[in-house]
Order: sequence, then structure tokens, then C-alpha cells
Amino acid sequence: MVFLHPAFTFLFIFLFFGSVLELFQYKKKTPVFTIIAGVSLIVLGGFRYYVGADYPAYKNLFVGFSIYTDYSDVFKKALFSKSKEDIEWIFVLINKVIFDLGMPFYMVTFVMALITVSLKLSTVYKFSPLPTLSTLFYFMPVFFFEDSGQMRQGIGIAICVFSFRYIVERNLMMFLLCIYLALGFHKTSIVFLPAYWLVKIPMNSKKILWALIISLLLSPLEPYKLFGEMFSSLLPQVISGGYDAYVNDSQFGGDLEYGLTDIVKIFFIITLLIYEKKGSEKIAYFEYMRNLAVFGLCMFYLFRGTRIFAIRLPGVYMFFLTMFVIPSLIYAVEEKAKKALISGYMLYLTLMYFNFAKSNGNAGRFTPSKYQNVLWK
Repeated sequence: MVFLHPAFTFLFIFLFFGSVLELFQYKKKTPVFTIIAGVSLIVLGGFRYYVGADYPAYKNLFVGFSIYTDYSDVFKKALFSKSKEDIEWIFVLINKVIFDLGMPFYMVTFVMALITVSLKLSTVYKFSPLPTLSTLFYFMPVFFFEDSGQMRQGIGIAICVFSFRYIVERNLMMFLLCIYLALGFHKTSIVFLPAYWLVKIPMNSKKILWALIISLLLSPLEPYKLFGEMFSSLLPQVISGGYDAYVNDSQFGGDLEYGLTDIVKIFFIITLLIYEKKGSEKIAYFEYMRNLAVFGLCMFYLFRGTRIFAIRLPGVYMFFLTMFVIPSLIYAVEEKAKKALISGYMLYLTLMYFNFAKSNGNAGRFTPSKYQNVLWK
């Protein structure tokens, strides 16, 4: 049996029991769990040393940006002007400033972790009725793939998630500013642009089911190919070009195989369909979160024909499904259903821990023998 490094294991146990206490004993938001978890995740992710699948590539880029990139190239990129720089401008700017100040690469990972964890968990605490459980869903395994791996997309998602408060407030200018900043870290952030209007679509269980069925039936027609021309005509080349690169990607362009992910999503969908009305009655802005989650599920099924789209594009919307919708439904249902749901999802998260440790722990260097941190290595 494979375990993650003790720091990750203890944090999992802490959040596991904290979630149960928050739900059944305290019966209200308890900030201490989220704060301790947030600080721990910033330290574990921010000061990691050669940990995470993309770490070597990011470290090589750190030197490359600083030697071969001028600040003028960065700011041209910020204005969507032609630039020799291919990577998103805010990420390049952070790397270059830190390098020019003579600081080591782990300051890049620290700044990225500080921003992304703070934005995600502050939003989780504000809008989830069970922030400790939401944090546990985030930790296992989103934190490892996004914020200790694909850092640029992770922080893009974090800014989009943070922008949810401006969707609630109907503050379009601040929402658009967030989208612009998110694009400064990862092109896929553009997919969250419709969120401002999606939240207002009237939905119920029947409509949700039909939306998912239609998405699944349309999947073999490869509808994602229709977006290429639209993106080329409406969006700057740096974004539409990124779309074309994804479609033609030789490694991730193939079909997404059916597997564990689909089984888990079926349980999520069943929970949503059965208890959606309860959530709408008891949780503030649940309808907004529900609509975003449903759109993410529809995207997942529509884009199954290309693996990288099915995995990457719905990411920010799926964040609302697992970190907001499911915990909200667990909170909203009656006591008997609450116990059944929390038992089932805690079992799922425990199995996810062991599955992740076995399948990705060693490869990502998250195990006791491989994980290193600059604070104590």
C-alpha cells in the first residue's frame, strides 16, 4: 500500500475529521480548519523542490524567460500585440522580476501557490456552507494536479473562481478584469467568460438531465471543431492559436477513455438531480453554482472526442461542482440523507487518496521517499 508524504497524509486526516466536526458538531463554518489547511498548502506547494510533473519544465523556463525576454515583449503580450513571447504575460513577468531580483526559483512557486490557494480558499470560505469539506475536495486531488503541477492553469482557474463574487454582485467590469488577469496566466481561462450570463438561465432537475443527455449524444459529432472558426474571428490570435494547438495536439488530442472519472461523475450527477431543489431552497446563490457545474459537465461530455479539451477546458466549471455544489447539497439535505451522503463521499475521498498515491504519488514525487521541500531538505 502506497502512502503520500506524512505532511500530505496528516493534512488529509486533519481535513477529514474537520469536515465531520464542522458538519455535525459545530454546524457552522469554522475558519480555523480552512486557515490551517491554506497555510499548509502554500508551504507544501510553494516551497516544493523538484516535485510535480511540470516542475523541471517550469524551472527551465524561469532562466529562459529572464535571459531571452525583454520587458517590452511582456507588455506587448499584455496588449495582445505581436510579440516573440509565447507564454502568457503575467506568468512571464513574475518569473522575470524574481530572476532579476536575484531570488531563486522556489520564490516563483511560492508566489504562485500564495496567490492560487488564497484566491480559491477565500472564495470557498465565502460561498460554501461547508468550507472544510470543500477544502478536502480541493486538496484531493485538485491541488496536486493543478497547483503542484499545471501551475499556470491552476492560477488562471483561481482568478476565475475568485471572480464569482463579481458574478453574484452583477459587476461586469470587475468580472471582465478578472478574466483579463486570468488570461495573463493561461489561455483556457477564456472559457469562463460566458459564466456571467450562464448563471441566470432557469434550470431544474429535468432540464439538467436533458442538457447532459443531449451533450452526450452530440459528443460523437465532435462539436468542439465548430469553435475554431469562431475563436479565430472573435478572439486575439494568442487565444485562437492556443485553441488550434489543443485541437492538433499529438499527445492529448485523442479520445478520452471511459474509466474511474466517469463513474465518479455519475455519482455527482445523481446527487445533483435528486437534491437540486433542496440546495436551491437553502443555499444562497446555489442556482448560480449549479448552472456553472452543469455547464462544466456538458462541456466534459461534448469534448470527449479530444482528451485535452475534456480535461482542461471544463476545469474551472468542475471546480464549482466539487467544491461548491456537492458540499452545499450535503449541508442542505435532511439528517438521514446527510449522513448517507457524507459517508459515501468520505469513502470516495479516502479511496481517491490511495488511488492517487498509487498511480501518481511516485511519478509526481509526493511520496515519503521522494517529496522534498526547501524549508527542510
